[in-house]
Amino acid sequence: MSVIVRKLIIWGSLAQAAILEAVRRKDLYVAVILSVLMIGAAATIGTFGVKGLEMFLKDVALTVVNLLSILLAVLFAARQIPEEVSRRTVYPLLARPIGRGDLLIGKFLGAFALSAISLLLFALIAYSALAFYGLSVGAVFGQYLLARLFSLALICAMTLMLSLFLTPSACVTISLLLAVGAQTVSQAVLLMYGPASETGKGVLRATYFVLPHLDLFDLSKKVSYGWKPVDTWVMGALLLYSVVYSAIFLGIGMARFRRQAL
Repeated sequence: MSVIVRKLIIWGSLAQAAILEAVRRKDLYVAVILSVLMIGAAATIGTFGVKGLEMFLKDVALTVVNLLSILLAVLFAARQIPEEVSRRTVYPLLARPIGRGDLLIGKFLGAFALSAISLLLFALIAYSALAFYGLSVGAVFGQYLLARLFSLALICAMTLMLSLFLTPSACVTISLLLAVGAQTVSQAVLLMYGPASETGKGVLRATYFVLPHLDLFDLSKKVSYGWKPVDTWVMGALLLYSVVYSAIFLGIGMARFRRQAL
């Protein structure tokens, strides 16, 4: 058996264990409950009629999908390694032929899989609720979901890295601020750039290009306004952006985890 195949089996097994642990803890039931709340909210709005509110309802539904999927992705990823360490289950895991890097990648894949399942569940509920009132989301909806998956991979990698440097509560807080407030942070940096000194401009410029721009992955407005699908190269660029940043975050996390005393 080649090294690559052995690594894939190890990562897959660790990811599966993370998913089973989430099922045992009834984490995915949270997604179901939140989805039911989405249905109830849509039904309540629908009782007043949807004529003239098409774009508004689409925007609200997709905003809810965005926020809930980000929240669960952060929560899933933030506790993967810290909980293994606090429960001391990390020791039997590493006693097997599993390195710390394998454990980190396996946990990342598990958190991403859970986040993807939650996103698809939320999207299915939102799509069904909109379709019930005769509202179409168009072909760009598929690209919206794909872009959200790319962003969730980046968010899981970023949160997993931060969980190795910060306390669980601080990790969740900062990850949510970076994920949810990505556009706000970018705009704030641009606003401060003009009056800043040369040194300040250098710092702001570096900050702008270093921080991940998760707002680039949000195609919800295009769905709401009925835009045509974006060009294929745009989706390819978003995928590359996600892969590069995810690899950087996982690389930093791996370097930290290997030096961390357990």
